Amino acid sequence: MSKIRILIADFHTLTREGIKSVLSRRADIELCNEVKDSRELRATIGGTNARILVIDFQVEGQFSIEDIAYVRKHHPEISILVISNNHDKQLVLKALDYGIRGYLLKECDEEEVLSAVYAAAKNEKFFCGRVMDAILEKVTHSCEPGSNCDHCQPVSLTEREVEIIGLIAEGHTTKDIAGKLFLSFHTVGTHRKNIFKKLSIRNSSELIIYALKKGLITQQNENQ
Repeated sequence: MSKIRILIADFHTLTREGIKSVLSRRADIELCNEVKDSRELRATIGGTNARILVIDFQVEGQFSIEDIAYVRKHHPEISILVISNNHDKQLVLKALDYGIRGYLLKECDEEEVLSAVYAAAKNEKFFCGRVMDAILEKVTHSCEPGSNCDHCQPVSLTEREVEIIGLIAEGHTTKDIAGKLFLSFHTVGTHRKNIFKKLSIRNSSELIIYALKKGLITQQNENQ
């Protein structure tokens, strides 16, 4: 079985050493390189054959969200796992929009880090509890009695749409879903557009939040 090759991108030496210490004890994980800024990342990543990029992208003057965009565009085969101190809702949602596979806080324990790495290796999503709590707390809405809030109106979803929501929220692409459900790419695309319209959402990160809030997927499932 091939090893999971990981590239670490973090400006802080102690953080890099800590991540390396956790991962190096696993026989099925190989640390292929480490970089401390955007320039090194872009110069190095193409020659590493990395399977996962572990990055703290919110370091002024060193890394930014543009580095995630660059990796997604030029190396889409690499899964991106964020390990950061920042769990601001808007920042997490922006990273989700760029297709990251997981988001952890640097205070997370060794078990969570390893779980996130193995999830990313299988192209699954993993978010630590505090990150999800921060998002869900800030997107929870309430309606005043007698009001007619759009977000409080019932939404009629077909069984197929619910199934597709779950698959999208788990990180599957339209092509993946078409293959799993034996549907055409066009049919899945149409379902996706209809779902976004019905739920009044704009992107996959908002869909993940909706699915979590409605119990269509669970945080525990995300962690598997």
